[in-house]
Amino acid sequence: MVWLVHPAETLKKEVSTTVAESFSLYEEIEYPFSIGFKCFTASIESSCPHWHDAYEIVIPVQGEVRVRYKGVAYTLAKGSIMLINSREIHSFASRPSPNICLFLQFSPGIFRLDRNQDSRIYNFYLNTADPNTRLRIPPRQLIASVARIWMCSYEKQKGYQFRMHAEFFRFIADLFAHTIYDERFLSDAHTADSDTFILDQLSSFVHENYAQDICMDDICRTLGMSRSTLYRFGKNVLGCSINDYIHQVRIKAAKELLRRTDQSISAIAQACGYINDTSFYRAFKSQVGKTPNEFRKEGAAPASDGRIQGYITHDTGAVYRLLKEAPLWAQ
Repeated sequence: MVWLVHPAETLKKEVSTTVAESFSLYEEIEYPFSIGFKCFTASIESSCPHWHDAYEIVIPVQGEVRVRYKGVAYTLAKGSIMLINSREIHSFASRPSPNICLFLQFSPGIFRLDRNQDSRIYNFYLNTADPNTRLRIPPRQLIASVARIWMCSYEKQKGYQFRMHAEFFRFIADLFAHTIYDERFLSDAHTADSDTFILDQLSSFVHENYAQDICMDDICRTLGMSRSTLYRFGKNVLGCSINDYIHQVRIKAAKELLRRTDQSISAIAQACGYINDTSFYRAFKSQVGKTPNEFRKEGAAPASDGRIQGYITHDTGAVYRLLKEAPLWAQ
């Protein structure tokens, strides 16, 4: 006897496995130096809500990027700088035009230069997209510091590692001198981890079940919270509704199938949990800004180079020339 398997069922299994393997709420940051920091450029397509121990600086060099952080969506453009504190949930999304961003990630361990020093957590308030942010120096001075770190890495002249470390610690000193920050002992910071624990449970449930009809009551039972509490979590932590988050997961899976398979739009819609083509087209157009057919025909760039970020290939040489020539980066 030969058992016939419906193509959509095969797709569901395939994409569920792919997304489950590639998706992670916690991002492990690897550093090239014993003093934990790294600086790089990337063109961002999108990312799921995620968190990491590292602090993260985001500076658009070209175009715009939308950052969801602490329940608020900020649009960063060239000349903006934002610091995402350690263990804070955040996500990225591209704007209509392509973007290139400069990133600096560093470990909380860099603050413990003295092995006998107590463990403290610092929260810096640096976000020029927020009108309430107050800086004691022009943002371009901080931006220029990060740009110099990256340019040292790109040029790789003799002894560049030492110059990178010097520029990095100058930047850290400027954070303390010119931004508002608060500090806590590490033992007082554990309550902040509850959001990441809830998000981890929510994400696991959605990624295991997004190909099916997801019931809010099932999510509430899994997380052990009421509908109203779940609503507030989505609004305050994710910056979107739970339904919107489910759509994000489904559309991310759909984009992968559109890129790497020739399956029909209907089969992909069904494999990603949509009951009909109309609802799939509506959700896809709302999130991506184009129809599934347009996305496929344009030959969209490959998905994430990592498990979390949606990085797109870009010309680092062009970025270098831009940073060298643009007055914004002048000392």
